[in-house]
Amino acid sequence: MKLEIVHSTRYKYSGPIAETVMEVRLRPMDGNGQRCLEFDLDVSSGIKPRSYLDGYGNHVHYFNLVRPHTRLIVTSRSVVETGLEPDKDAGEELVHDFLRFRSPVKDVDGVRELAARFPIADPRSGLDVEEALDALTVTISREFTYDRAVTDVYSAVDEVLALRAGVCQDFAHLFIAAARAMGVPARYVSGYIHSPDGGGSSSASHAWAEGWVPSRGWVGFDATHPVRTSENHVRLAVGRDYSDAAPTRGIYVGSATGSMDVGVRTRSME
Repeated sequence: MKLEIVHSTRYKYSGPIAETVMEVRLRPMDGNGQRCLEFDLDVSSGIKPRSYLDGYGNHVHYFNLVRPHTRLIVTSRSVVETGLEPDKDAGEELVHDFLRFRSPVKDVDGVRELAARFPIADPRSGLDVEEALDALTVTISREFTYDRAVTDVYSAVDEVLALRAGVCQDFAHLFIAAARAMGVPARYVSGYIHSPDGGGSSSASHAWAEGWVPSRGWVGFDATHPVRTSENHVRLAVGRDYSDAAPTRGIYVGSATGSMDVGVRTRSME
């Protein structure tokens, strides 16, 4: 399937600010079943971002706006082909980095208790690992309520466990923590999900997790819906948790207060 994605982030400030420094991970990744065919990034005020590839293979664009401004708009347009064959060589030099815990993916009692519910009969068997991760995905979806009002981007898994609620980012972090406690390397994925039955549009970015499955490599699990990832999922960036893969991240200099509005639109081109 071929998808067009337009992602717009608008920043508005209560008064002039002196400087904005920002980096974005908005170019969809290549590989593991998808390929980015086109990508354009437009930043207001005529800024021309520079780019580099980070240690996880994410495309990062960065810029610095050093004149007074009261608003900033960052818009990306991508065309991505999905549903392709997985990579023949699933080699990953950083697999063991995705077994380590750090906040917000904490090693706490509640995570260990959740992980213990899904023992893996044979850790060397891809089928056994996938079955355990499928069960974990369904359980998170059933036992935790999707609620935008209870958490924020700084919430850790112990808070999500206490609230029994959160959003896709929280469910991804909880899945990752439990999978790591089960001995399965797992990583965070930021991206989009296309809704074919929803008018071809999506109101926000999405997040899920990938687990390292023997003989298969990285396999995506979306605990929000809950499903295995499909051609409707588009991967932007990966990392140990949200902070490694956030679509936009930056700071500004000034005493004004700021607000952010994000809009995402997906459209099938076939």
